[in-house]
Amino acid sequence: MDTIQTQQIFFNQIRSQLPGYISFVEEIATQLDISTDSAYRRIRGEKPLSLDEVQILCSAFNISVDQIFQVRSNNFIFSGNMVDNMDFGLEKYLEDITHTLEMFKTIPDVHLYYYNKDIPIFHHMQFAELSAFKFFFWKRTVMGYPELARIQFSADLVNRDAFRKAAHIMELYNQLPSTEIWNEENVHSTIRQIEFYRQSNVFANPDILQTLYSQLEELLNHLQLQAEAGRKFGLNRMVLPTSQPYSIYVNECLIGDNTIFVNGNGRQIAYLNHNGLNFLGTHDKAFCGYTYKNMQNIIRKSTQISVAGEKERSMFFNTLRDKIYERRKSI
Repeated sequence: MDTIQTQQIFFNQIRSQLPGYISFVEEIATQLDISTDSAYRRIRGEKPLSLDEVQILCSAFNISVDQIFQVRSNNFIFSGNMVDNMDFGLEKYLEDITHTLEMFKTIPDVHLYYYNKDIPIFHHMQFAELSAFKFFFWKRTVMGYPELARIQFSADLVNRDAFRKAAHIMELYNQLPSTEIWNEENVHSTIRQIEFYRQSNVFANPDILQTLYSQLEELLNHLQLQAEAGRKFGLNRMVLPTSQPYSIYVNECLIGDNTIFVNGNGRQIAYLNHNGLNFLGTHDKAFCGYTYKNMQNIIRKSTQISVAGEKERSMFFNTLRDKIYERRKSI
């Protein structure tokens, strides 16, 4: 493969990663600190890229040099932000999710697959107290905010600004056609977090416990309604002609790992969950191809409970609600 062809493949790879609203030429010019005319000459292959320019672009767009030269390698390049209590806190985390979902919306014929170990993070964000509890748990237990070490959780800790951001995230998720692969274990993570704080006397009063379990049950009820319709719609809202397709599959044998895969118009992105909160993404063709193939194989071995499978759908959600009922009896 000659230099010009390699350079054009390189730029095509960068182009495929950019949202439609960003000017490709201007982005290259900005990254390399050159004029748009100079950027055009490089994109067309009229001027070879220097090694320094290749390094800048690879770093900016998380592209492996192995990919450029089609070197066979077992290395994959992932990107993402590591959540902590210093440099990348909860507020930035929510903003990062928002920007990522907005980018997904710009991909033609996009479809999002979620192979979930837990309840997908978006669904909690429809409920003020439940999302506030999740935020509190993440900040106190996962991220280790020292100021929360001796604070009890109550409804007074609902951050309305954070909840508005979370609700907007859920609205964005509802605008994306999606397939989720569930297991009966998915609800356990949230239940275990609630029970851990209950046993550790972190809740200010029993009322907030009842509220959390009520909202968790309401979440499942809403998911069941969406599964029945095969469409996404907001809490306490109606299905609209513009409502996006929504499929749920249940796999009784395999427990997911919170892998997210985005597919659309020849563009693929895979996200892996790390350390509970972090999602690391890659555009690597080999890795994305493998992930998509594996996802489709799991779906073939799962039971669809959206639209069809009324009996299986009722049994599945009743089983999840029973888990909540057993916990509520002891409050």
